[in-house]
Amino acid sequence: RGHYESEERDVTRAAQDVVRLLELDRVRDDKAANLSGGQKKLLELGRALMRQPKIILLDEIGAGINRTLLAKIAEKIKLLNAERGLTFCLIEHDLDYVSRLCDEVVVMAQGAVLTRGSVAEVRRDERVVEAYFGGGKYEASS
Repeated sequence: RGHYESEERDVTRAAQDVVRLLELDRVRDDKAANLSGGQKKLLELGRALMRQPKIILLDEIGAGINRTLLAKIAEKIKLLNAERGLTFCLIEHDLDYVSRLCDEVVVMAQGAVLTRGSVAEVRRDERVVEAYFGGGKYEASS
């Protein structure tokens, strides 16, 4: 029994640390369904952190989030990368946001790697422009 109580205290302490890190203190007792979209994204990140991962995959982290909260999420990602050595893999279409977080970008179209490089390099790549902004070989079918 003592072992489980000790383990529960450790997990509770770790959860409290994550709540503080992600600045979710004021909503920590709220139901997840009542949180804003950005707060839910932070909660998802917190849940992932509780597993002590080495890599975290984030899918469309910026979807439906206001710019202020999006900047906070970027700040936390940078902090976790610098202080804990966590690696993040993002699936994101906002290249301005990606440029603040990523050293290398891999662009995919129709399930295949189209190109890779810095954000500046992929923005200049004609295949990327064609796939995402113009008609042609890589245009998504409707």
